[in-house]
Amino acid sequence: MEALMQKNILQSKRVGSDYMRNTIFYGIVGILFTGFGVSQLQWLGLQAIVYMMIGLALLYAAAANYLESGKYK
Repeated sequence: MEALMQKNILQSKRVGSDYMRNTIFYGIVGILFTGFGVSQLQWLGLQAIVYMMIGLALLYAAAANYLESGKYK
């Protein structure tokens, strides 16, 4: 029974670190997409808004992953 508990604790820590890794990736890519959309707004018009929306969706995913990672600490 003790071995099973230790295995579950280790697996829980691993899942939490996976969520944090996803948070970092989605956050960086979201910032890049949003920044690119803002910087190209005057030249691309509506297409730049699509890039900004993709970036904001990725930032939302990063926030969701961060909040979910807190459950596994």
